[in-house]
Amino acid sequence: PWVGEFGWELFAWQAYIRSLSEHYEKTTVICRPSSHELYADFANEYIYFSPNKGQADSFFMHGLDFHDSIRNILTNGNTLEKGTSLLVPRRIGWPPHTHWSEGFPFGKHVVKPKYINFVDKINKKNNDLQYDYVFHIRDRKLRRADNWSIDNWKRLRDMIGPTLGGGKIACIGTVNDSAHIKDTDDLRGAELSTLFSVMGSAKAVFGPSSGPMHLASLCSAPHVVWSHSGNRERYEKNWNPLSTPVLFLDEYDWHPEPEYVWTRFFDWERP
Repeated sequence: PWVGEFGWELFAWQAYIRSLSEHYEKTTVICRPSSHELYADFANEYIYFSPNKGQADSFFMHGLDFHDSIRNILTNGNTLEKGTSLLVPRRIGWPPHTHWSEGFPFGKHVVKPKYINFVDKINKKNNDLQYDYVFHIRDRKLRRADNWSIDNWKRLRDMIGPTLGGGKIACIGTVNDSAHIKDTDDLRGAELSTLFSVMGSAKAVFGPSSGPMHLASLCSAPHVVWSHSGNRERYEKNWNPLSTPVLFLDEYDWHPEPEYVWTRFFDWERP
């Protein structure tokens, strides 16, 4: 089961499992219910597991013992067939410094991650939800200082109308770790299949460095992300296998002014 952060599940786990599954007759994925769409193109069955010991952080969860988790899963009515190879959460390579094209040994196999565009490969349903812009308003307790203020988000919202003639905005993320502001649609907690469609048709996705911003990369959604300079390489190179357009802003670390974000986007977006 993956127990770490969502962004790390995207770029340090699911693509390796997809590639590894090609060497086996059947793949059973143990995952959070909210993540099953990441594996839908190759998983034969799922075992759902929602760890809640502590804060998810990179590829692990504070206070969680992997071995106890596996024992609990397999003694709670779930069984694995004889001869099953069990792959427990682990650090693969040295993420986020490992490039998306590098391969690593898994037993007798050398596996290179296989990334897909989730809009093209997984979401086959017609979705009537269409948005011009998507906000991920990070509101996590982990590294709380990285959260942008609600006032900043409101100011960014208010700049969309006068400069680009308005636009429909959706707020995404989990209900517990993200926020929603007035005059936008609340899509927090939406299924991933919905987010694939919403992101794939948006003009841009805005937010500080986070899992949903990494998801934008795998939906070919142009995204504007701000953070410290140490995160630039992962967005522009190491974790961008689809060469998705990204405007990475690090001049003011996690807290640029909304006017600066919008001006940089406006100049970047114009042909």
